[in-house]
Amino acid sequence: MNIREIEIFRAVMDAGSISRAAVALNVAQPAVSKYVAQLERRLALKLFERYGNRIAPTAEARALFTQIQRVFSGLGQLERFMQDMAQLRRGHVTVASLPLLSLTVMPQVVAAFTQDRPDVSIALQTRSSTRIAEWVSARQIDFGVGIYASTHSGVSFEPLVDLELFCALPPGHELESKEEIGVHDLAGQDVIALSNHDQSQIALDVLLDQHQVMPRRRIEVFWTSVALELAMRGAGLAFVDRLTAGRVPGGVERLRRFRPRLSLQIGLFWPDHWEPRPIAIALAEAIRIELGTQLDTR
Repeated sequence: MNIREIEIFRAVMDAGSISRAAVALNVAQPAVSKYVAQLERRLALKLFERYGNRIAPTAEARALFTQIQRVFSGLGQLERFMQDMAQLRRGHVTVASLPLLSLTVMPQVVAAFTQDRPDVSIALQTRSSTRIAEWVSARQIDFGVGIYASTHSGVSFEPLVDLELFCALPPGHELESKEEIGVHDLAGQDVIALSNHDQSQIALDVLLDQHQVMPRRRIEVFWTSVALELAMRGAGLAFVDRLTAGRVPGGVERLRRFRPRLSLQIGLFWPDHWEPRPIAIALAEAIRIELGTQLDTR
């Protein structure tokens, strides 16, 4: 396939005449006529009817033009993608994260990412995983980081880590001597509940119902970090992860393994049928690396 022939044929179809195509391409009119004739010979088809100085495309020419337009549309998308690739150091990204990561992983990622890319700006939103999935589905944000709960229309989930939950005990608590806390140990205990509708609270509620264990729920909070702070002050037991506990002095020491095991599957929410921009892919990779690094050091 001779690309120059295709390009000139397309220009003739767009312009509606040989002369106007020559002007648009800034080439001589005989050169345009020559390339059109070459293409007709190559295809063994008559592409234009000649009426003196006027031409009219044949049905074959119109069919060929339709296919060529599709090809050039694809080339335009490729060009835009290549431009984005060349501009990984500039642009704007909107990402939403669940509270757990907004206080642990995301500050380090955003600070390092913007420091290395002075022309990049980032909007970091903190929401529940359910709301994040809704925003990604509506393409209100580039992508999100949250907890997998169930399939959401228009969203694909890329798993990153399975984050174990631990039981955080107040100082001097009667269960402090135990290395592991069982579900039946929660009977009658003050447990700080999460009201953010994330999967951790749902999984705990299901487990308590299965074993017919009824703790007291006197306090509800949205942030896991707030639940840990309250536990450290004697307000009750809290279920937190090592990332959150690592931010509070003495927080890790207050953790006990919980049985049966509870965990959160954390990952990336991407919009279906929508190619993410290279700058968003780069930020997601930075999140992936930092999350693995922080978990390795805990």
